Amino acid sequence: MNAFGSTVSQAMQAHQIHKYSVPHKYSLTPDGYSKYGFTRVPVPRDTIDWDTPLDFYDPPEFTDESANTDEPLYPDKLQFNNDNGTVNRLSYDRPYRVDITDPLNVHGRTGLRGRGIFPRWGPNHYAITVVTRWYRAGTGKQVHSKERPVMEVLLLKDKSEEDKYFHIPSVQIDTNDPNRFQSKLFLKKMCFNTQQYRKSDNDTHTKKSMFRNLAMASQDDPELDRAFQKQKQVYRGYFDDIHNTDNAWMEVDVINVHFEKPLADRPLEPGSQIALACWQRLDSKVPVHNNEAWLLKNTCHINKAFNPYSGESLL
Repeated sequence: MNAFGSTVSQAMQAHQIHKYSVPHKYSLTPDGYSKYGFTRVPVPRDTIDWDTPLDFYDPPEFTDESANTDEPLYPDKLQFNNDNGTVNRLSYDRPYRVDITDPLNVHGRTGLRGRGIFPRWGPNHYAITVVTRWYRAGTGKQVHSKERPVMEVLLLKDKSEEDKYFHIPSVQIDTNDPNRFQSKLFLKKMCFNTQQYRKSDNDTHTKKSMFRNLAMASQDDPELDRAFQKQKQVYRGYFDDIHNTDNAWMEVDVINVHFEKPLADRPLEPGSQIALACWQRLDSKVPVHNNEAWLLKNTCHINKAFNPYSGESLL
């Protein structure tokens, strides 16, 4: 039986969803791929689950072939629900179904097939770092609102004229990165424009050499290392994104890294791919997408800071 016509034929043992797992809402947004000439087919809320029959479900298919040069155009030779040490295709949420060769979105139908703009079939993992510091007035004293301290968050703005929103620093990761080497390197290059890390002409593109160089890049910044050692988990799991498809979706590992002096006073200098890196005060809402605003809401909560998103579901 075709999974896209009705119920997936492959049986699967039930697994409990991550206790903080987010809803499946923005993944159904019809205009997520409008600029590519594709529109999702409507999916009624009560038929999102793959177990629910949906007759005549035959959504369009889109894969941006330029998104990743080393990922095959078709997923028929890939091993899913597996981490081979080079690419982690395990879900943070739970094991997902595979319809013959196609991985199926762990949260259900989206109205669009293919890999979309993602670099990988199946789960695409991103390490998101919510960098914060306490907001201090000109006197240097902490500012409070409604008896709670106010935080500032480090946000970035891309050079793309199409994106009017700020976003939280994030980096796509193919393998587990428990020490956050790639996140540290991203912050240094894109927020502080540190160009101390240079890849040697004789270096190879192996996983071992990559992590060795990333480790070297982080070791020369003990202040940043100390901040990351005190990281707090904000969320880990499926991320409801407008670009998610039936066969490729976003999953995130989100941490909060809080900067204290002198790191909090380090000047920001955006890297070549970033138009602006700035601190935004969280005494009011900031211009980020709702799913990222949800992460900011959670970050304020775990730090017992003033929360401009208090009382809003956002997702």
